[in-house]
Amino acid sequence: MQELAEILKPVEGIAREAGQILMDYYGEIRQIDYKGIGDIVTEADKAAEKLITERLESRFPDYATLGEEFGMSDVKSDNCWVTDPLDGTANYAARCPIFAVAIGLLHNGAPILGVVFDPNTDRMFSAVKGGGATLNGGSIRVNDRAKLDPIGLFGFGSPVLETLHPFIQKCGKGRSLGSAALHICSVATGYFDGSFDLYTKLWDIAAAAVILQEAGGIMTHPSGAPLFPLSSESSAYQGHDVPFLATNGRIHEECLKTLEENKDNLQP
Repeated sequence: MQELAEILKPVEGIAREAGQILMDYYGEIRQIDYKGIGDIVTEADKAAEKLITERLESRFPDYATLGEEFGMSDVKSDNCWVTDPLDGTANYAARCPIFAVAIGLLHNGAPILGVVFDPNTDRMFSAVKGGGATLNGGSIRVNDRAKLDPIGLFGFGSPVLETLHPFIQKCGKGRSLGSAALHICSVATGYFDGSFDLYTKLWDIAAAAVILQEAGGIMTHPSGAPLFPLSSESSAYQGHDVPFLATNGRIHEECLKTLEENKDNLQP
């Protein structure tokens, strides 16, 4: 495998290219397809993923690729690119400027590189394993809040907001941005104390997971079990849900305890 630091800059460039495609289509979407209830895809998703996949496969022909729209490539490898060309499609289709491009690299099922690019604000979140996390080149860290606080911000997926009122009330001020990648990056920067969702996919979280880890945070299954590494047979590669709890680390055990107390409301 190439040195991760050498890989990062080209991947950031690919994310920027994909982000430009999204901005070129923004406000001009003519076709929206429905993959399921509340799950949509636009021509921008497909165009951005096509570019990302072509760029990655050209530069890294021995690596597998997994994308939200086009699935898994035929390449067998310990290294797998996991990409979400448009995390926040519902926002995008509604002309709400909160969405991102996410590109992550897994090695033997564990995240080792991640790039999340927000083309609306030109924010580039990046990390490689062991190299720290950055926002536009500047180091980022989780905040140091040591307990759940009513003034703290906590990111949730919208279905969770409807079912977990006791947990949300204890966490502080709930926020749902419509992008799991940006939720997790908001924890990495210290804006949010944590984020929790039951209905995310691997491509929603793979890139942001290593960014959070390198910023000093913790990300697990809501039960407390490790999320990574994934086994090669994990259903996550087939698009099954990957529930997660992401925090600054200091409040993680308290969050797990509170989730356990409200487990009857958890319906992954």
